[in-house]
Amino acid sequence: MPKRDGPDNQAKILERLLYLDPPIKKFPVSPADPAMAVCFLDLKDVCYITTKADQGREETMFMTCRKEAFYSNLRLSQIEEKIKEHPHFLRTSKYYLVNLTKIRGMKVSSARDLWFEGLDDPVVNAVSSAYLANFEKRFK
Repeated sequence: MPKRDGPDNQAKILERLLYLDPPIKKFPVSPADPAMAVCFLDLKDVCYITTKADQGREETMFMTCRKEAFYSNLRLSQIEEKIKEHPHFLRTSKYYLVNLTKIRGMKVSSARDLWFEGLDDPVVNAVSSAYLANFEKRFK
């Protein structure tokens, strides 16, 4: 009979606990209300983070499942570094970090288009071939 309290089992338990209760829960973004200096966005509400310019803005955009866009002056690589301990987020292309818990569908073509909870349209080419193996590994 295998040991239940060995280091491998403890590591698995810790990994599951971090998945249920991530260490990083909020991220500072530019507020919609100009009276605030900073707004703290709940990462659990974010579907994806992208560097693609939206409506002429050059900032990095956080898109929530309520179709709200929030912005940060940080580059995507800087945001990725800050939330690397968050188990729900994964880099899926040069332009996207996605919240794996918000994906509701996928279309397979030369790249992967993803549909997210609360959003009507898919994110086209959200998963590029360079990141595909790591993406598929997370769903096995």
